[in-house]
Amino acid sequence: MNQTIKAAVFDIDGTLLAQGTHEITPRNLKALEDLRNAGVTLIVATGRAPFAARDALGKFEPDYLVCATGALVQDRAGKPVYANYMTQEEMYALVDYCEDYELPLDFVYDEGYVAYVEYEKLKQLSTSSSGKFVLDGEDQVRHLQGLPYVACVYALPGQFDGFFEKYGHLNLRTLPFANGCGFHDVVHENDDKADSIEMLLNRLGLTWEQTAAFGDGLNDEKMLSCAGMPVVMENGEDSLKLPGRVIAPACKEDGVAQVIETLLLK
Repeated sequence: MNQTIKAAVFDIDGTLLAQGTHEITPRNLKALEDLRNAGVTLIVATGRAPFAARDALGKFEPDYLVCATGALVQDRAGKPVYANYMTQEEMYALVDYCEDYELPLDFVYDEGYVAYVEYEKLKQLSTSSSGKFVLDGEDQVRHLQGLPYVACVYALPGQFDGFFEKYGHLNLRTLPFANGCGFHDVVHENDDKADSIEMLLNRLGLTWEQTAAFGDGLNDEKMLSCAGMPVVMENGEDSLKLPGRVIAPACKEDGVAQVIETLLLK
């Protein structure tokens, strides 16, 4: 057992789950549970919304879930440890712009994607796996019960540029979905997976040096650069495969399990 690693952080898509798959393989699941039983804290860090992340993880329940691009951190029971909610001003600006240009818009809550603009179009554009979470919120009252974590807008290239010209003072930014489908998360400038992981590690009395981080995408770069043991999937971005980093076999070959079995549990 690697005695220096006390926490392990895992991305979902392209790391724990191969493209086109919808559940963690038995080998990966066993390796994760073996690692937890060895005393390592298991953290999943993803851009996915909380409900979508837990749906993808299936039987696997991480000790902590860093989701919505770091805007939300939950414990194993789903209780918030940290949340950076949107403000009503930010919501109103997004609704105003998206209504003017008929751009589908939803807000991320615990129960799903609550569509404030173009609900029917959002349902049509969504995949079968995400569409089941799209809820009709066109009465625009859900925020009166509580504010969302992030927003999601569907826009073709250039269609959303005017929002930042008009509302740049709100310091929001967009992150396109990895599959290039036209959907973009709208998040705060200071929402970041790595920063939320660091906050969580500090809370747990752990350091980055005691942490292994597994990732494959450009949004994993910061956590990989911070981690004491950075692990890049073979199917990951080439720019991440720097000297000194562990290159794991591809996700479809249970690369996470192979690294855990050979480097963390022996």
